[in-house]
Amino acid sequence: MKKVLIITYYWPPSGGSGVQRWMYFSKYLSSYNIKPVVITVDDKMASYKHFDYSFIDKIKEIEVYKTKTVEPLKTYSKLISGNSNSGIPAGFAGENKPSIFQKISRYIRGNFFIPDARKGWVKYAYRKSLEVIKENDISLIISTGPPHSSHLVAKKLKENLNIKWIADFRDPWSDIFYNKYLFRTSASQKKDESLENEVLDEADLVLTVGPSLKEHLINRNNINKYKVKYIYNGYDQSVFDTAKSEKDRSYFTICHIGLLSDSQPITSFLVALKGICKKNHPICKKLRLKLIGNISPSIISEIENTLPNIELQIIDYLPHKDAIHHMVNSDLLLNSLAEMENSQLLVSGKLMEYIASGNPILCLGNPNGDAASLLKDIKYSDVFDRKDIDSIILFLNIVFDNWLNNKVLVLKNTYSQYSRKETTKQLAEIINTLI
Repeated sequence: MKKVLIITYYWPPSGGSGVQRWMYFSKYLSSYNIKPVVITVDDKMASYKHFDYSFIDKIKEIEVYKTKTVEPLKTYSKLISGNSNSGIPAGFAGENKPSIFQKISRYIRGNFFIPDARKGWVKYAYRKSLEVIKENDISLIISTGPPHSSHLVAKKLKENLNIKWIADFRDPWSDIFYNKYLFRTSASQKKDESLENEVLDEADLVLTVGPSLKEHLINRNNINKYKVKYIYNGYDQSVFDTAKSEKDRSYFTICHIGLLSDSQPITSFLVALKGICKKNHPICKKLRLKLIGNISPSIISEIENTLPNIELQIIDYLPHKDAIHHMVNSDLLLNSLAEMENSQLLVSGKLMEYIASGNPILCLGNPNGDAASLLKDIKYSDVFDRKDIDSIILFLNIVFDNWLNNKVLVLKNTYSQYSRKETTKQLAEIINTLI
């Protein structure tokens, strides 16, 4: 079997969406005669906000090496929360108006830890990677970010060993939406952009999660368009096969799963719901809004002020299989993409799982972006501009009326090409062109 070295900061038992792309790629690569060897951080030392120990079973057969690290975010978390993990920022969703201490911390993080606050892992990951490459017949390395400091490990290996390298961008780098909260100086921003451009230039192939981000990366550094590819994040059919369907018909359940920060406003959705309820739509006596994950306190307050009579459930981070259970047993899935320049790039990691659930999807974001392209052929699913409240109301009325009339809204999944095994097949084909 061909061997590839995967350099990834997020790895089980880390929870959240960042771990899943390469966890599943690694799980299925052996099916295509490629053996993954993983370099990651010691989870006891890592700045993981959430843990999901159910993921460990998925990677039992994979060869994994864990390294030391230096983690300033754990110290920061301890100072603000008394716990070394619970205060780790996640898109700043858990923060109210930042205090002076938080503003100073953001400034330090944005200007002294470039490209990110996980850069203390780089030297340890490099040493271990060098050792593993020399002891094994490895001819290709893959780095994935964020944290984009992972790419600096691979960059150094590429320069010293002249080994083939794939750089995977799960999100934008220097222009990611939350950088605007870090009070960066122009010099710091230029340094970050320079590092990104070096990675884009030196990698043998750049991989990302959607067509618009692919074009963005090509245009950003005017690199050869043929060396940039994309593979969508997928869904694991086995998780859905075990999710028990037990919908509660006494409520119409609207569910949002994952991070919901102030950069992902849902005001237009709330205003649309309020307008429908003002007209005494019968659904309004049965509405339940369920938010699962790290939710901005200001968004919770806005919901309570706008829709005081709705049944609101706030549930903390859940293991993946439990989140899928809630997803399958909802009546409408809400997704809110971040407001940012180049918003067409965004395809949230959970969107493919939303699609696989078969439930209607209401997404707030760019109606001309990659998320909209994925949803355009799926009935009862669409992406709406936040200003287009009339269209949101029309969509909600159709979904509500169908539910009240017992019309089946769950759609048969016809997107098997996005299953994790099929997306890994695409990855294997790319790998085989390089080695």
